[in-house]
Order: sequence, then structure tokens, then C-alpha cells
Amino acid sequence: MANWIDRTIAAISPAAGVRRIAARAALERTTALTSPTETRERISGPGGYRGGRSDRRATSNWSSRPRSANADGSQRKTLVGRSRDAAMNLPLATAAIDRRVTYTVGTGMMAIPQLDAERLGLVEEDAAALTAQIMRDYDRYMSSKDPDAERSATGYEQQEIVLRGRLETGDILGIRVMPQAATQPGRLSETAWKLIEGDRIVSPNGHIEGEKHTKFNGVIVFGVEQDSYGAAKAYHVLKKPQQNGALGRTADDTVRIPAWGSKSPLPSSVLVMKKTRPEQARGIPILAPVLETLKQISDLTEAELFAAVMAAMLAIVYKSPGAAALPEADYGSGDIVQSDGPSPETLATQQRSDYRLESGTVLELDTDCEVDVKSPGRPNPAFDPFFQALAKQLAAALETPVEVLLLSFEASYTASKAALENFYILVRREQASLSSHWCDPHYQCWLWEQVARGRYPQIGPDFFDNAEIRALWSDVRHQGDGKISLNPQQEAKAFEIYEAHGWATGEQITAMLFGGDYAANVTKRAGEHRAWVDSGLPVPNAKGGGNAPAAEHEAPATGGNDNGDDDGE
Repeated sequence: MANWIDRTIAAISPAAGVRRIAARAALERTTALTSPTETRERISGPGGYRGGRSDRRATSNWSSRPRSANADGSQRKTLVGRSRDAAMNLPLATAAIDRRVTYTVGTGMMAIPQLDAERLGLVEEDAAALTAQIMRDYDRYMSSKDPDAERSATGYEQQEIVLRGRLETGDILGIRVMPQAATQPGRLSETAWKLIEGDRIVSPNGHIEGEKHTKFNGVIVFGVEQDSYGAAKAYHVLKKPQQNGALGRTADDTVRIPAWGSKSPLPSSVLVMKKTRPEQARGIPILAPVLETLKQISDLTEAELFAAVMAAMLAIVYKSPGAAALPEADYGSGDIVQSDGPSPETLATQQRSDYRLESGTVLELDTDCEVDVKSPGRPNPAFDPFFQALAKQLAAALETPVEVLLLSFEASYTASKAALENFYILVRREQASLSSHWCDPHYQCWLWEQVARGRYPQIGPDFFDNAEIRALWSDVRHQGDGKISLNPQQEAKAFEIYEAHGWATGEQITAMLFGGDYAANVTKRAGEHRAWVDSGLPVPNAKGGGNAPAAEHEAPATGGNDNGDDDGE
């Protein structure tokens, strides 16, 4: 902004005034980010957050540095081994994984197609009929062993294996294959999936992690081949699982599995994992943050259990004159004896120097022997409170309420209800993750095959050519089992209010309670009602009991007898 000096100079010499104004504008642009009355602050010193300081006693030995997501996962081979061992042998680890699998998958996540009749140009009745047909066909497919390339698990059981593998190992790979009926007789559908555990996904032998591979022309990180954006192009998998006692890696011991098909937009392989950081290539076992604590809790529990067993042993030690003393170990004379046969020096001692403390053991000692029986003082009354405190820390880290983790609902109804509701927040998130990463691609690949076979003539050829149309036909929602109800009658009344005020729909309530399909329930319920009426049975009502069949107690709008004549008087 020009001042009075600039305006005066501009009046005398316009050219000089223009130069002054231009220079002043340039100066203002340069200093626009700083206040003219303030100087730039020098950023240095220990900082205001105590957690970042190293001159304090509590953090002086805390050595850490920021690393990338893949660098932090460089020890995943050890993590996977310990996590899998913990899931097999540590009760709390087993419980933590089993709870998520049981509540998330349950009996299986059912596919409910979401066909938009208006956008697909269908009549509502036709869309409903097609939805029901696709649901039946896919449920029949998932209930069979066709989805499993090994033909040892159903499609719903495969969902459990996938989720369990992701939790224990960090990730799991599903490879889409098409077994022919000639090789696997009895198949109704050729779309199948071969599951590969995450520890078999490794980079080619000799490759430096994170570097570009000269042969495949892509960056490979922990077995995941990526493009320039970091998206997975392929996965490198060991041809055979690693066995104990193996000599190590060999050249060409991996095979490259493309992530996408070359002739179709369908995935050829799917890596199911939970991504928590940008540029993260592989998943981390869910138990990774708590493995150390789990191991220590297991050691503590084992020690307490052993001490309790020792306390339960009943041993009697009594003294009697002339009894034999406890035998001592025979260590020999120390001389080297050359002998072709057994000799006193080479014979093993006939006396045992160790006595096992077993139930009902009776030991007889001489009266001159001293007896000192140690009592472990078990059960330890302080163990359970300490164990509960550690279990609460684990439960908080694993996002699982301790009541659910231990299956111990000893508090009030409100506390138990709150624990279950909080856990179902995690369950819904796990269901959404499993749906998007595994169930949706699984369904879409199956639907592609059925449409290609002409199973659904309502779906036109634009399904293969138009990605947007294909997405509309393939839209699906996966629903797991319903929630646990601690007080069904009270909760049912609450749902009645929700539905009456429009806060929830019948479909939402059905999915929440039983994991079923509301529209299918209405159709089946109508058939059941007609069957009750036709059979002359009392029709059940919401208050319990039943009314007389509608055909008997319903009266016409105007008075009259059954033959149409007026009663008359």
C-alpha cells in the first residue's frame, strides 16, 4: 500500500513512483507469512511433551525411532511363529481369537443381494424374485464344499478359516482356481478358492526387501509385488510349506501368483489383511502387541498351577528305630576301570537318590533323620485378583471386554449388557472388514460364472462389458448371526418402539436379532399363518396364547346369519 512519500514522488516522477510501488508490493508478498512485529521462532530444545524427552528417569532407557510400516514389520516371521504358538497353547490367546471368530462369523455370513430395481430396469416383483433365487443358489453353493479347492470345508467354514488366519498370522491369501468336473467329480460350480497361509508369502530368494526386482520389474516387499502406486500386482508364494529341519531357501522356490485376471476384471488372488498404516504391505498378527504379556501370564499361571498340585499331594513321613536312611547317590571312586564286562565300577547304582512326591507317598526314615516339609501355601488368595487385573489390560488392548474374554458375566444385567454392546461394536467392524476383503469378491466371482453359464437370463450381456452395470448386479450385503439377548422380552418391546417411530426398519431389526432376511420371513410367516387358520388352530398373538381362527370369529360388517337371512324378531 503506497504511503504519502510514494504518492509525492509519483506526482513528480510517475516512472519512479511506479517502481517504488512495485517494490513495496514485492516486499509485502515476501513478508506476508510473518508478522512485521514478530521475529521467526527458533524451533529447538527438548520440547513440551515429556514422552519425547530423554533426560527424564522414566524415559532415559527408552530407545526408539520412527520407521516405516514395513520396517516395523521386519520381524513378522518370529511374530507369526509366536502368535500361532500362543493361539495353540496359551488359554487367554486362544480365547481372544476364538471370541472374534465365533461372534463375527458364527454359523456363516449370509449373502443378501441388493438389487436396485429402478436403476436396473426391473419391476419390484421381478427384482424380489431374482433376489430370492440368487440367495438360494448361493446359499446352496456356500453350504457345499465346492468353494474349497481342497473340498474339505464348506464356504461358510472357509470364512472362519480366513478370519482365523488373518488374526493369527496377520494375513491369508486366497487363490481363485477353476477345478474341472473331470478332476473333481460332482461339482456344480467350478469357482473355488485355494487358501495359503501368510507365512508362505515371501520374496524371491536373494531379493532385498523393498527393492525393485529386475525380472518382474516391480518393487517386492515381503512377497507382495507392487506397482508404482503401491497396489499389489502379484504375490510370490513358496511352492511348498516350510518344514522343520529344512536346509533353507533355494533358487526358484517361489511361484508368482497374479493379483488380477488377464482376461477378466476378477481378482485371481485376494490377500485378506487389516491395514493400519499407509504403505503397509503385510498384516500383523492381532496378538503382536500383547505377546510378551501373554507369555508372562502363562508362566505365572503354570507356576501357580504346579504349586497348587504340589499342595494337593499327601505325603506321610514317619520315623521308626532301625529304619533305613534315605539312599545317597553313588558317584563311584573316580578311578578309570578297563573292563570287557560289567563291574562294580561300571554298574549303574541300584539305589535311587531322587524321590518323587506323589499322591499317597509314604516315606520311612530313621529316627536320627531330620525332616523338613515345605508347604507352598496354595491356593494363593492373591493370584485371582492379580490375574484379573492383567486380563483387563489384555482385554483393553484386544478391544474385547474382559467379561466376554473370560466368558464370566457375574456383574449386574446392565454391566453385562454394556460389555456385550461394546463388543458388538468390534464385531460389526470385523464383519464389515471380512465382507469387503473376502466375502464380496467371493460372491462376485461366483456370480460371474453363473451369468456366463446363462443361469440368470434377466442379467443381460452388458454385465460383462459395463463395469457400472456389473457393480449394480453384484451389489451384495453379508449378514452374520444375530446378537445375544439377555432379556428378550424387554428388548423386543424396545424394538417395537424403534420400528413404530421409524428409527429402525424390520429388515434392520431382523438382521440385528437373528441375522436373517426380513422379506423372506414375511413370506414364510404369511404361509404359516394361513396354515394355522386352515387347520383351525388358535392363532398366536404377541401377548401369548392364541385367538380363535379368523375364519370363525370374524363377523361381517352388517348383521346377518350365515345363510344371508336377517335374524328378524
